[in-house]
Amino acid sequence: MVNMMYPNQYMTAVQANCLRGWFNAIQQTTAYWQHCFAFQAKFLHSDVRRIGAEPTHGASLTDGYGKRSHDIDPERDV
Repeated sequence: MVNMMYPNQYMTAVQANCLRGWFNAIQQTTAYWQHCFAFQAKFLHSDVRRIGAEPTHGASLTDGYGKRSHDIDPERDV
């Protein structure tokens, strides 16, 4: 026996499949945004300070910031 569907049934099936696809897309997008927000919250609540970084001691060429050519040299600029 052949299953004969009427044109309205085809349109209903197409619309139902489109709706299922749209719901799946919304579900995947929501899961993606939840993951992004959780990752951002984890990053913002983490300790972003450098562990083991030496404190700076003033304007010297070997300071922690690299070459300090922009700093003032009090002996030279007086």
